[in-house]
Amino acid sequence: MAPNSRSRFDMRAAQPLVSVLYVEDEQSARDILGSVFESKYRFTRLDVAENGEQGLALFKQHHHDIVITDISMPVMDGVEMAASIRDIAPETAIIVLTAHSGTRYLLDSIELGINNYVLKPVNYEKLFAAIDKNITMISLKRKVASQHRFICKLSRAVEQSPSTVLITDERGEIEYANPKFFELTGYSPDEVMGKNPRILKSGDMSPAFYDALWRTITSGKEWYGEFLNRKKNGELYWESAAISPVIDETGAITNYVAVKEDITARKRAEEKIEALNAALADRARELESANADLEAFNYTVSHDLRNPLTIISSYSQLLLDKCGASLDEQGEKIVGIISHKAKQMEDLLSALIVFSKLSQQVVDKETVDLTAIASGIREELHMKEPDRQTGFCIQEGVSCRADKHLMHIVLSNLMGNAWKYTALKDEPQIEFGMATTDGKPVYFVRDNGVGFAMDKADRIFGTFQRLHTDGNFEGFGIGLATVQRIINKHQGRIWAEGKPGKGATFFFSF
Repeated sequence: MAPNSRSRFDMRAAQPLVSVLYVEDEQSARDILGSVFESKYRFTRLDVAENGEQGLALFKQHHHDIVITDISMPVMDGVEMAASIRDIAPETAIIVLTAHSGTRYLLDSIELGINNYVLKPVNYEKLFAAIDKNITMISLKRKVASQHRFICKLSRAVEQSPSTVLITDERGEIEYANPKFFELTGYSPDEVMGKNPRILKSGDMSPAFYDALWRTITSGKEWYGEFLNRKKNGELYWESAAISPVIDETGAITNYVAVKEDITARKRAEEKIEALNAALADRARELESANADLEAFNYTVSHDLRNPLTIISSYSQLLLDKCGASLDEQGEKIVGIISHKAKQMEDLLSALIVFSKLSQQVVDKETVDLTAIASGIREELHMKEPDRQTGFCIQEGVSCRADKHLMHIVLSNLMGNAWKYTALKDEPQIEFGMATTDGKPVYFVRDNGVGFAMDKADRIFGTFQRLHTDGNFEGFGIGLATVQRIINKHQGRIWAEGKPGKGATFFFSF
């Protein structure tokens, strides 16, 4: 007859879960007691066998917690099976059920360390008491084993911790230190056990600091802070520490535990960063002062020069009006050059004044219709040169959140440059619009003019930097620097792409 297997699973934490092997050669006894077991207990597994050989095979497969067996059985008796089980798993609980009460059976059972011996006919109360006792013992052993595993795990964690761990008694005398402590401080266990952690004092921390620490932990509270301590070799080092009292069930403090981390490298890095920040702050103040002086000088000179330039320009024009008829061709040319250069200088001074004012300009953001501004600039350009045929493509509905006055300066410079550098093209084209990149709007001014080489793009926004210095294109190198400063004041970004003879595109975003 093949052995029977019955499995039961119970997730209730109140009842320990155990597996049971029941070995009995009498069919009626197996059926009755098997049913009784199932009705009274919630075993995780209940296997039933009819002789010792089958029982041993099942045990080797499942390693049951409790074995309940008859002694006198064919093929292999219960004593022989129990002996084999003891060899495999000495801790297994074995309960013997038998009609034999002879001395030999008792001695064999005692020699094997049988946990309980119940005579047949079975007294269920005694059997259940034996099973309950073994279940309780198994539960206790499991708890002890679990606690032991946890303690071993905790011990390994402390021993292998990259932080130093100190445990003192209630007086503050060291009872334990992990290997990291000895590695860091240079002390040996014999030199610190029973000593107070004050052996690490550097002398740089005030007595009030230690008094406050001691008051905190003796009141049952945790303390967090940083120490400047001294190693055995005299070297100073910084530690970040958390110190906690250990309180027993009566509320008394029995120990103190300190977990500390060496933060010397971090402290040194912080000191370097502070020194660098201080140096940068000093340098920034120097640069701000220099910029303020330069802009004040720029603004003053621009204003002081404007008046004489206005006089030169006015008198040049007056000379042409009053005395033009008496001047020969060369004289008219000279006066014209004087007037033109004076006008150029006035334009330069105007550009410098705008540039110098930008550092003090407050950005007043509002919704700005860039399409309307670009359209107005297009009309202004056509009015200056009405005979020039230039194609414009201005995208409708383009707007942004920015300073309206400053955006007019930006587009005036960008579109003015496009107008200037397309002057020699047979079919000049200027485009203004907006595209979306990574979900953000990017605005652009594009032309098909002379363009520029990309290896010179890093110079294009510099003050007084001009990529085209021939006489075909006038300029001062102030416009794009002004544009960049305005975009920067909006926390934005501006960049350019170009190709010689193929035009240029200027992009900006916020």
